[in-house]
Amino acid sequence: MNGIRIGTPADAGFVSAIIGHDASDLMQRVTTILTPHGGFFLEPITSSVLEAHMFFRPEGRGKEALDGARAGLRYAFDVLHASVVFGRIPIEDRAARLFTRIIGFRSDGVRAREPGGPLVEWFEMRSDECPR
Repeated sequence: MNGIRIGTPADAGFVSAIIGHDASDLMQRVTTILTPHGGFFLEPITSSVLEAHMFFRPEGRGKEALDGARAGLRYAFDVLHASVVFGRIPIEDRAARLFTRIIGFRSDGVRAREPGGPLVEWFEMRSDECPR
């Protein structure tokens, strides 16, 4: 799978170096998909809804990120049995919003992350929309 794997607690140092803060506690609560230069978290919101959070070093962007995201989405739907995976991306992060569309998410519009919060674009993918 080209270096794509499920993260373990032993990977917290690698993840922490990329995201800029200690990932130990976070990695206890989420599924972490790793590539050689980044990855993403699948955070459970309900038993069948997950929120995706991406983190890639510049050298991991492009094909590596695409392959990792696609593998992670298949894992979310096939192994974790999610019915929906969604993401909220800051409106000013144009590259991440484009990447999210490329991997198959559809936009659910722009609105505040939470009441009174900054604007984000909401994206979602349902299990029957995941490219296999």
